[in-house]
Amino acid sequence: MNFKVKLENLIICVDNLIMLVDKKFNLLKPVKTTNLLRLGRKSDGGYIVDFDIIKKCNTLISFGMGSDWSFELDYIRKNDNSSIHIYDYTVSASPYIKEILKYFRRFITLRQSYAAFLERIKYFYKYKRFLDLRNVKFYREKITGKIQSNSETDIKRVFKRVDKKEVILKCDIEGMEYNIIDQILEYKDQIEMFIVEFHRIDKNEKNFLESIKKIKNYFHIIHIHGNNHYSENIDGLPVILEITFLKKKYIKAEKIEYSKKFPIQGLDYPCNSYKEDLAFYFE
Repeated sequence: MNFKVKLENLIICVDNLIMLVDKKFNLLKPVKTTNLLRLGRKSDGGYIVDFDIIKKCNTLISFGMGSDWSFELDYIRKNDNSSIHIYDYTVSASPYIKEILKYFRRFITLRQSYAAFLERIKYFYKYKRFLDLRNVKFYREKITGKIQSNSETDIKRVFKRVDKKEVILKCDIEGMEYNIIDQILEYKDQIEMFIVEFHRIDKNEKNFLESIKKIKNYFHIIHIHGNNHYSENIDGLPVILEITFLKKKYIKAEKIEYSKKFPIQGLDYPCNSYKEDLAFYFE
């Protein structure tokens, strides 16, 4: 009996399955650069940047912080004269305090160790200490395309609050990124590097491709990584992507080469450390 094995969409490696990305997504191939650096922890919350731009820019605008600020903290460590404007309407001290109280009750009823209780206190202290840094400005506001309440902010207001011309923008706002790409690009002259996590590409394919094409008019893609919290793919491409864009002026057109295989060892790590990272490649 003859068995034909189709290798159109995948190849088998020693310890992982690498998906071949459909050619309609070839516009996502990153330009090779030697300046890539990881900021943030080796899991969800860490992002890849161009080191030279980190040293060049003195302002980071960060949309979305959640319970992890390792990226923003590493940015300050690399450039201690910088300032950070963080926007996240979901963040407050309340979850940390509830966690402390929960573990205190478990500790006094002998269901948890003192070390576990103390760890929650330390984490809350680190959260408070980070937000109290002189060069960190935190806005408990939701980023939106059009302001409809006092708890919301649009891109125009964000950039009015920034003194510096050259900024880095990081955007991780759980799907709302598609609604603000056009507004962000109105400030393309101020943005030197743009890091964005695109969510559920399978449900937003047309909008995603249109957004990428618009951004690529002014920026090169220099890195791409799949978020493995979702294992689904669309034609070989992870449905959640972390993409780093760098302004075109920093890369000479005659020297452009492309990276084709991901993740990159020593640079990329699975967002969910309990699952295999998502491996894929371009033709």
